[in-house]
Amino acid sequence: MGKAIVLDTSALLMGYEAAEVEAEHYTVPSVREEMKRDDIRKLRLDSAIESGRITVKSPDPKYRAEVERIIGELGETGALSEADAELLALGAQLKGEGWETTIISDDYSVQNVASEIGLGFKGLATQGIKRQFKWTIYCPGCRKTFDGPQDEGVCPICGTKLKRRPSRKRPLRT
Repeated sequence: MGKAIVLDTSALLMGYEAAEVEAEHYTVPSVREEMKRDDIRKLRLDSAIESGRITVKSPDPKYRAEVERIIGELGETGALSEADAELLALGAQLKGEGWETTIISDDYSVQNVASEIGLGFKGLATQGIKRQFKWTIYCPGCRKTFDGPQDEGVCPICGTKLKRRPSRKRPLRT
């Protein structure tokens, strides 16, 4: 089909200019909502949307469910916002529709999940991740490890605030 670029809030805040790159540009409604109302960058985004340089699109629920599953498997649940999950789901959907899809985000957790999905990614202010990680949630107090996020982010055994650490590192998927 062609190239599709999905823009995260960080890309828009850094001043990414859709007119300078030959591709279809997308973002999601929640990214648009994250932009400050009166900020000049919000006005630039609105102008790009009105002119057709950027399309705002919500992902299909089936892609959202698949991305949520992958986020959980990688241990990225607490690290990603609603906008991040929506953005990744749209990237997965565009890839499924035959687009060569790249996510523009400086968020390492977004890049980690994008790599697992098989999406390209690029940061504007950072080089980006070099390896893909799977995270384990653990309690630094009693040393218990958990398969997924715990309610309130505290250990149900001792009440200590939970942390995460990489349990697996592997080369990026290309």
